[in-house]
Amino acid sequence: MSERWGTPPEIGNPLKVRFNFDLDAAGDADLHLVPRYLTDALNGQEWPGERVFCNPPYGRKLEPFVRECHRQATAYGKLVVMLIPFRCRAAWWHDCVIGRADEVLCVRKRIKFMRPDGTRGAFTGSCDSCIVVWGGHGRDTHTRLGRFDCAEAYAEAA
Repeated sequence: MSERWGTPPEIGNPLKVRFNFDLDAAGDADLHLVPRYLTDALNGQEWPGERVFCNPPYGRKLEPFVRECHRQATAYGKLVVMLIPFRCRAAWWHDCVIGRADEVLCVRKRIKFMRPDGTRGAFTGSCDSCIVVWGGHGRDTHTRLGRFDCAEAYAEAA
């Protein structure tokens, strides 16, 4: 199964409005939320954007992406927003999300991600998703838990 899946508009558009992203850290020529994107985000360099979106591959690169997004927020003061699987048993979740992120928004329904050709995948994935927000302050925090309800948008998209 491919790891190249785009963010559907019912998720991406409200996030773009709220956060005004200037960089997609896991984009490519076919799949990116904003015009400026990185294809080499895991190279250890500081990212050029200040308000960053990241919908990483959900396979083996997931953990390195989560750790790098957390690092970019804490080391360089960037606002970083990730769309990731809700995996609260993973070590990276405890190291980088709980007590580190400012906000975790649980997505109410399973996401039908977009294919590179613009069509919507029928398979919704094997896990729930969430949106993690690091505010760039570089300190431990009380992570606020909330809900991102895209049920109405899904009904319109179906």
